[in-house]
Amino acid sequence: MKKKLGWIIFAVVLIAFTCVYAIVDKNNAIYDRTVDTSKYVALGLEQGETVSQSFTSKEDRLDGINIKMSVSGQANEKKISYLLKDEDDKKVASGSVSLEKIKAGKFFTLKFDELTGCKGKTYTFELTAEQCEKDAQIIVYAVPGADKEVPLEVKGEKAEGVMVLRTITHRFDIETFVVTAIFILYVILFIRWLSKVFK
Repeated sequence: MKKKLGWIIFAVVLIAFTCVYAIVDKNNAIYDRTVDTSKYVALGLEQGETVSQSFTSKEDRLDGINIKMSVSGQANEKKISYLLKDEDDKKVASGSVSLEKIKAGKFFTLKFDELTGCKGKTYTFELTAEQCEKDAQIIVYAVPGADKEVPLEVKGEKAEGVMVLRTITHRFDIETFVVTAIFILYVILFIRWLSKVFK
């Protein structure tokens, strides 16, 4: 009886741990992830220039944006500002941040206060090079090709392509839960098998 109770407690603890571990920042790409990165288009922004990307939210909540970015020149001398507007052109999130911690060609995270009731709604994300030294640029990337569903504007002009952008939703992710649970189960069964082999 005590042995069974011990296993039950162990299983509950493992499930609880897996559930907590599965609460992650879920990324949803608005671009075609099957396109090879070598085909990405680099969009250079000098001080005061803006890039704007519209998208439809796949999630009911939004907690931030991930953008693939890099810079030319000194990162610690650059700063961006961002603005997120809803379907009514109302500002729902905004901020500014230094790029001193940017990693070239990686995704740069912009977090904001949680937005709710977002699923199926169209938003417009604007990014402006607020501070950038002369003869240097802040670079964002786009997947080539026209897409009427997610229009892109660069420096006030309509452009073909979709910004390499992901929305962030902090939530429980069933995929992470399943993968973690399978991994833990595999480790437990493997250890039990080893203990029987070397017994």
